[in-house]
Amino acid sequence: MTIENQIAKTVLLTGASSGLGHAFAQTYLAAGWNVYAVSRRPPADLLDHTRLIFQPLDLSTDDEIADSIDRLLANIQQVDLAILNAGVLGRFGDLTEIPVAEMKQTMDVNLWANKLVLDGLFARGRNVTQVVMISSGASVNGNRGWNGYALSKAALNMLTKLAAAERPHTHFTAFSPGLVDTAMQDTLCTQPADPRFPSLEVLRSKRGTPEMSMPEEAARRMVPLFAELPSRTDSGAFVDVRRLPFEE
Repeated sequence: MTIENQIAKTVLLTGASSGLGHAFAQTYLAAGWNVYAVSRRPPADLLDHTRLIFQPLDLSTDDEIADSIDRLLANIQQVDLAILNAGVLGRFGDLTEIPVAEMKQTMDVNLWANKLVLDGLFARGRNVTQVVMISSGASVNGNRGWNGYALSKAALNMLTKLAAAERPHTHFTAFSPGLVDTAMQDTLCTQPADPRFPSLEVLRSKRGTPEMSMPEEAARRMVPLFAELPSRTDSGAFVDVRRLPFEE
């Protein structure tokens, strides 16, 4: 199944300026979708595209998020897909090394901002067919060093499940994209070698190999998979692209 076979034509996307979010925007635009996108910085190379409707939004400013999303979609009553992709890594290290205030900032962006995006998305009785929250294997692995990021993504998985219970007419998924070579990997793979954090050595060993995709390749694989989720997974489920339940 390819993206061109899909009926859905309107997608809301957060974090569209770089990495996986930018690759999603490119992929959907190339397939003729209308892309309503937000990010702190504009995706400069996409701004001339006639199907891109962009609005700058900093997801750390929680007093603006819901209203900004609602304004962006002011003339839209039907959203076929929302991809809540934006997120931050926060500081990597042991829990004892990271102040709670810093982990709260990570939680604000990775969890509470997404709750507010949902509030704006569903405002005015808007009909939303599908929501994909970009989660992470860190949300379930419990590897040492991932602290605030892992906590925030685990909470995002639960937010997905709770939202699904409240909104049975929308299909929700918390989706882990696997290893994607983004700016986050730049940060992680340049951390000093430390025997406390063996997961970093795993990342370093996979960078530049087929096991860590570039964003464009990852998006091309995931976009058709997103279309299959509503018919092949329970709403509210956590799904990892490396262990797809319908490919087992």
